[in-house]
Amino acid sequence: MGRAVTALMALIVGMALGGCSADEQAPEARESSAESSAVEPSEAPADDPLPCVPGAEPFTGPAADQFGAERVMAAYCMLAEQVERQERTSLTRLVPAQQVKDVVALRRLLTPHAAAGWAGLARARAAGDPRATVRINGLTLHDVREAPPGYVGADDGPYVFGTQVGAATAAVVPDGSALELTFTMRTGVVLEERGDASGRHSLLPVTRGATYVLVPDGDGWLIDDWEATFEHGAPQLVSG
Repeated sequence: MGRAVTALMALIVGMALGGCSADEQAPEARESSAESSAVEPSEAPADDPLPCVPGAEPFTGPAADQFGAERVMAAYCMLAEQVERQERTSLTRLVPAQQVKDVVALRRLLTPHAAAGWAGLARARAAGDPRATVRINGLTLHDVREAPPGYVGADDGPYVFGTQVGAATAAVVPDGSALELTFTMRTGVVLEERGDASGRHSLLPVTRGATYVLVPDGDGWLIDDWEATFEHGAPQLVSG
């Protein structure tokens, strides 16, 4: 897309999507070589709780009391930064076009328990296994397997546009061993009308609502479990 189209999309996406103000450890060495550094977990400095999401407020309440407000912010930032990192991988594309290596790389974010069998799960998802797809989608930007009738996925990037991470709520699991973070993420999957050579693009709004269970790992965090749901809006023309 040219700069003018991108600028137009940026203007209209803000109105179209809305968005929130803030919204097997490696069992084999050969699998490790396939991992992408694009989705490595990151850790916010323990003494720097500056919001990684504009407008995010410092955490308070039981979770902040238990783990420390800065550490809770670091967990939130780790998750928020994965959204941005994924935008530089194939995980922005429709699910069948996503690369197994990018899905396998998500294993770096997980506890050994959650990562058990992850590479096999990634391959099963690539083969169309619905259970693997649902499980892995909770860690990816969207769950769109097929474009809506009359549309196809964009033939070149960007494949998503206008991604926003919402403010998070934090809680402590009942036994006090882990942190729960719940937040909404919105994005727009870029589509083209089937058979239309005019260069027009539309966005399919996708909202992911998810809760992540994270456990302390040294100074950082690892994801131990998650639950996510997705909602799709109607495609909206944004350029042409």
